[in-house]
Amino acid sequence: MTDRRVLRTNQALRAAFRKLAQQYRFHEITVQQLTDEANINRKTFYLHFDSINDLADSFTAEIADQLLALLLREPADHDPLNNSGVWFDRLTAFFAEAPTFYTFILTSDDYSFLSRRVKHRVAAGLAVDFQKDYQLNATDAMIGVNFLIDSTLTLFRLYITKQIDLPMADFRERLVTLNLEGLHGFLTSVPHH
Repeated sequence: MTDRRVLRTNQALRAAFRKLAQQYRFHEITVQQLTDEANINRKTFYLHFDSINDLADSFTAEIADQLLALLLREPADHDPLNNSGVWFDRLTAFFAEAPTFYTFILTSDDYSFLSRRVKHRVAAGLAVDFQKDYQLNATDAMIGVNFLIDSTLTLFRLYITKQIDLPMADFRERLVTLNLEGLHGFLTSVPHH
């Protein structure tokens, strides 16, 4: 069982990072700023995290785990080729319900390295299922999963940051079609083992 003081300190540091990240570029944030904002001393910071990077990674793990839980939850028809809109609908719900900071992390140019970390964790989690579901080797499963994640998150990023101006239904149709057609072509052309 974790001590309540430890939890409060972690929460204070995470809140301080959320606030400072939206005001400063990552490399501009210092441990001193974080500890001042969280009202703790530097020594306490290092009892909880090895570095600011370690603190930031706590968010990437949290976001990736939530995305994986959503994407791996089985629909009535588990096959994304036959139930192509399910990931879109789940991601739309995620962005609608997620804390603003998650959306910031996944769409910010300055914090794109954290978005990439989320993507890598999600890809690793999904690749195992893809490999099993489509009888692919590990490399082809990783290629297929990364294609889906990259295209989907990139297009959501463009939509959320208003670089794509379409009604949601039209955006959904385009994204689902693009992913489905690309994935279908890939899955039907790679050798299965």
